[in-house]
Amino acid sequence: MSHQSSIGPRLVLGGKAAVYCVHDRVKRQVITEEQVRLLGFELGIEFKPGIHRLHQCSCCENLFVEDGTEARHCQECRRPNVHALGGPLPEPKGVVG
Repeated sequence: MSHQSSIGPRLVLGGKAAVYCVHDRVKRQVITEEQVRLLGFELGIEFKPGIHRLHQCSCCENLFVEDGTEARHCQECRRPNVHALGGPLPEPKGVVG
């Protein structure tokens, strides 16, 4: 008895998933000092390591530049929540800005 194998079309899914905080901000999007430097360059701000302090937002977990040493939220995550705390988030409607 011989087996014939037939190779048909194969479905392949691809893409990236994004996780958002309760302020509709993409989580862990800016996670390296180099990303902070490039973002600052695009905005016309020069990031100077040793002079500017990097912080990780307690909500969206992105890095941002600000004075002080205590844990805090970034500027975007200091605004009122877009989504209620707890439970799954609905489809994001865009970045609050």
